Amino acid sequence: ISGSNVTIPAHYHGSIVGVTLAMMGVCYALLPRLGYPLRHAKLVIWQPILYATGQLMHVGGLVWSGGYGVQRKVAGSEQALDSIERVLGMGLMGLGGLISSIGGLLFLVIVLRALTGMQQHAHEAEGGQ
Repeated sequence: ISGSNVTIPAHYHGSIVGVTLAMMGVCYALLPRLGYPLRHAKLVIWQPILYATGQLMHVGGLVWSGGYGVQRKVAGSEQALDSIERVLGMGLMGLGGLISSIGGLLFLVIVLRALTGMQQHAHEAEGGQ
């Protein structure tokens, strides 16, 4: 990693994503043990795959663009997206970010459903509707 291009944030994103995926796994392991069963097992399997794939694309796009000299901390025309390689790299980065964001939101949905599902089951066990 050298210079002030987008390979630097690619490195940051790659490192943080590894920790984030590990913490997602810890949540998935702990929730059932704490009495919050995970529903929708297929979503629990596909969510980290979706998140990781999106981030791999995101980081790959940043590395690719950085290899072609796209600068960090600039926007608009200052990015100098004047070649197909630079545009494709940044497009890959953006598409990966979108896919990863969907995976992140899916994680929230899974966890919130587990947490609210437990409250609903407890309420029903007490004779509530």
